Amino acid sequence: MTAKQQMMWRAVPEAMYDFTILPERLSEMLNVAGVLFMVALAAFLYIVMVILINVLKLKNKIDRKNDDFLLCDIAYFYEKGRRDEQEDSILISPMSDYLDHGVAVAVSDGMGGLAYGEVISRYVTDRLRELHPIDFDDNVKNAEIIRKISDEVYENYHLGSGATLVMVQIKDNFMNFYSVGDSNIILIRGGRATVLNPKQNYIFLLIRKMAEGGMSTHDAYINNRARALVDFIGNVNCRVLHTDSPIRLYEDDIILVCSDGVTDTVSASKLCKQVSSQYSAASSAQRLKLAIKSKKNPKQDNYTGVLIRMERSFL
Repeated sequence: MTAKQQMMWRAVPEAMYDFTILPERLSEMLNVAGVLFMVALAAFLYIVMVILINVLKLKNKIDRKNDDFLLCDIAYFYEKGRRDEQEDSILISPMSDYLDHGVAVAVSDGMGGLAYGEVISRYVTDRLRELHPIDFDDNVKNAEIIRKISDEVYENYHLGSGATLVMVQIKDNFMNFYSVGDSNIILIRGGRATVLNPKQNYIFLLIRKMAEGGMSTHDAYINNRARALVDFIGNVNCRVLHTDSPIRLYEDDIILVCSDGVTDTVSASKLCKQVSSQYSAASSAQRLKLAIKSKKNPKQDNYTGVLIRMERSFL
């Protein structure tokens, strides 16, 4: 190779990387591409940082026993029975708040046969929605909030109508509940269903009175006044039943929050045939709804239920 050829061979690579000889338009495009790459890289790093922060926050939410952090798989059904109007109303707080505030679920059932039942039940859930997030750790204060809502209903309707209320709050693998009236909060664990809240109706008082007196409770069940409510939203200074301390929840626990139209047709003892941890919440909700429909109860009340299935986090 001659000296001239050697000089030309060395000059080619240098020329290939000499951006000064590129067209001005192409040079501008490369500069813009470089800026966009840096912006995209910064955005990617920001997203990664946010995800890591949230992961750390989730892990810090787990209690000191190093338990698995549980998530809530939630589904609901909402059906009109033989009544003219669907008088039930539900609340499910935004799942985007689950990390910081947990989840709140409520079902309010307008009192059948009375005017404005639908209006009142919706008022109850709307007021709770306005007050969200409600402090998980102050049961007494939360019961007072519900009592205040009841007093607000009384001021407008003066015992002319009312509604029931069942509400649960779930946070950091624990649950609190609140109850007024005869709707239901049921915990299904290990294939067994347990009703957590006593009904505030006349039959409950009769049974307790007869049991304390050593009498048969049979007559309580056939009493015409047995289903009459002794407390409800819309009563003055109503009694709010609630947990004194949170209930520990475990993987595969299922919580059913529902109006009495559900359990009047499918009793708590038979719920486990339709509701199981083997199914998703949506599948269990669909199975339970179909089970109620298949009974073809001529006096079927409106029925509404929210199913919460506790499942392990991927963390």
